[in-house]
Amino acid sequence: MHEYVSALEQAAELPTLKRIIALWEKKRAGRPAPLRADFDPAEMVYALGDLSLFDVEDNPRRYWCRLDGTRQVELFGIDCTNKYLDECFPPDYYALAYKSFTEVMETGRPSLYQRQIPYAGRLIRYEVALLPLSRDGTRLDMLLVALTPHWE
Repeated sequence: MHEYVSALEQAAELPTLKRIIALWEKKRAGRPAPLRADFDPAEMVYALGDLSLFDVEDNPRRYWCRLDGTRQVELFGIDCTNKYLDECFPPDYYALAYKSFTEVMETGRPSLYQRQIPYAGRLIRYEVALLPLSRDGTRLDMLLVALTPHWE
């Protein structure tokens, strides 16, 4: 998987995402995914406004936002902190996010997307890395979302 993650890092356009992907890979240390406890916010000060953290629930699959980054809140106009993903977004955007989140959680492989989408009456452009995490080292049950807007 190291080569796959290196390719993601190279494909990222924005330096913040390159750094977060590299940090995730370093913390992974050969495991399927790093532990949530491996991350210290002090190591990621440069990206804190770009990061959201989701708990992953099964049966049914839902995504609970523990923390929503301030730049993400600014971009989308909603703070998802302490809400489920499906409670935050209109159906079309929720479907896009749900599909992307679920693909990462089912494959166990991080993903990178560069998107330009209509949202709330305007066109927004952003780059997002979806990085799976584990609480116990055996089960993937959290998702770190690093989303950086392209402000134009």
